[in-house]
Amino acid sequence: MASFKFLSCMTIIFLLIVSYSFNGCVADPALIDSICRPTVDYAFCISVVGNDPRAATADLHDLALISISVTAISIQDTQDKIYKLLHQLKDPVTVSRLRLCQSDYNEALSNFQSSFTTTSRNSFFEAMDFVRIGTNNVIGCHNRFRTGPGPISTSPIDVDDSNIF
Repeated sequence: MASFKFLSCMTIIFLLIVSYSFNGCVADPALIDSICRPTVDYAFCISVVGNDPRAATADLHDLALISISVTAISIQDTQDKIYKLLHQLKDPVTVSRLRLCQSDYNEALSNFQSSFTTTSRNSFFEAMDFVRIGTNNVIGCHNRFRTGPGPISTSPIDVDDSNIF
């Protein structure tokens, strides 16, 4: 599993925003490629940034907002999945861990929403802090299944987790 995929992508986008200082740079395919190339997972970055129809006319600031929006939607989808799983699963250890994950994902969503707001206000370093904290919330959920108490297991939302971090 690729770790920190989204954080890697967002960091590069924010650094480019700061370095280009909003000179009207439009996110053409070459720019999107240059953003995604150094990330941990190029294909994932392209799927997040390059495949969104808004990206074709976006500047770097808009790309950051698009990336955050796509991630927030993914977090919400995972929250829905957790809710459904909690009603289906019977194993008390898994249910307990998923309840904690539900809290982690609520906090992650709040942090990504704050990141969107701070990015909208051009507070990029503050926005990166919110992305980092939100990503760490998801990592915390993921790690609950890899450590005690209880047996080590694979999270039923493992794929969802790895799409966030």
